[in-house]
Amino acid sequence: MTVATRPDGPETEQPTVGTAGATAVAAARAAAVLEPGLDRPVGLVGARLRAAAAALLLAVGAGGGWAAFGSLPHTLALPAVLAHGTAPETVRADQAGSLLAYQVGTGAVVTQGQGIALLRTPAGDELVVRAPHAGTVTALLATPGATVAPGAGLLALDDAQLPDTVRIFATSLQDAGHLVRGRTVLVPVPGAGTVQATITEVDSLPVRAETLDGTFTVPLPGVPTGAAPVWVAYARIQASATQLRGPVPLTVSVDLGARHPYQAVFGSGAGR
Repeated sequence: MTVATRPDGPETEQPTVGTAGATAVAAARAAAVLEPGLDRPVGLVGARLRAAAAALLLAVGAGGGWAAFGSLPHTLALPAVLAHGTAPETVRADQAGSLLAYQVGTGAVVTQGQGIALLRTPAGDELVVRAPHAGTVTALLATPGATVAPGAGLLALDDAQLPDTVRIFATSLQDAGHLVRGRTVLVPVPGAGTVQATITEVDSLPVRAETLDGTFTVPLPGVPTGAAPVWVAYARIQASATQLRGPVPLTVSVDLGARHPYQAVFGSGAGR
């Protein structure tokens, strides 16, 4: 009979792993090893973040470059009137007399030779004052019943035979400094859109606002009254750009040249 023997000494137990332990180990190993492709979403997010950062840097750089080297339009808005010639024509009395009545009113369109006023001479004769040219009456300069001297102004007439002209008014010395010959003016012509004109003449000295009577038929916003100084410049406009019948009040934009965006922010001058 064979008897099984084992070495002397204490008995050593061999560890055994139950079902629960085996499951835990397998789960730990699965957590430690990524499945193939599991890291792709993380990589995609990272790539997108890098692209967004690069785009932001490009935008900031482009914005800085545009701010330094780009340009913005720079204009000055001023009151103006579109009319014929640099000033209205004053129709005067040929001889002394009493102004009986006007035969036209402000804004009336008259033809050459049309009766516009009626005078009574010292001899008692009635004398019809006639329009020297076709045009538009812009102001009545006397009061019916008043006695007028020879050469006294009776009314102001916008002479239709003169070239279309933009009369530009500046009410401060600073704005007047921008009115120089050759400068471009953007003129909003009724029915024709915005038309470019060029300053051809600038009065060397300001005039009193009250002397502009007859320059426009209605008060012009932005132009003072009384003894306030007003600087005047003139810009020619092509006659084909408008079918002007009489003075038209408007606001023009004087082109001061482009300037860089940083100049617009800090209020500095034109860049060209």
